[in-house]
Amino acid sequence: MPGALYPEGDLSGRGGKEVIRASQFNAARVSADNEVTVWSEEVKQDQLLYHGYGVRQRDFAEAFVGADLVASGNGAGDAGDPIAGELVLTITDSEQKRVLAATTFDGLGELRDSLQEVRSDRIVEPAMAPVAKPGRHLELRIDADPVSDGYELDPTESNGKLYYGQITG
Repeated sequence: MPGALYPEGDLSGRGGKEVIRASQFNAARVSADNEVTVWSEEVKQDQLLYHGYGVRQRDFAEAFVGADLVASGNGAGDAGDPIAGELVLTITDSEQKRVLAATTFDGLGELRDSLQEVRSDRIVEPAMAPVAKPGRHLELRIDADPVSDGYELDPTESNGKLYYGQITG
């Protein structure tokens, strides 16, 4: 059973803050009750990576996030249909076959609504431990609701961003 990712104040502000834009996601076909990887980053030999950035306290937070993920029209659903489900943050092994740590970050509807808020009222994505070591992968996965089963994600028409931290040396 994989471990859990959890907010970790000791990681806040460590390393560089990296942006994950929705336009960088894969045009993956999502599936109900099955997590599908839509973005991944391999940890290089001289790095440690972690999901999120900064602290969880809104007054001091640095990673305000939101995402509006929509269908391409290929597969089920029409172009522009919102994808419903949950966003899952994971760390996987070097072959991306085993999940080593994971957490359900938030619902895609909540992340979509977050984009409508002023920046400081958006959902906060704090630094999450444990860190991913060299050879591992950070991944973003979608666990789609049945209404979005078979939708293909359209990165060019989707909007939003999330973050990860990168410690080098």
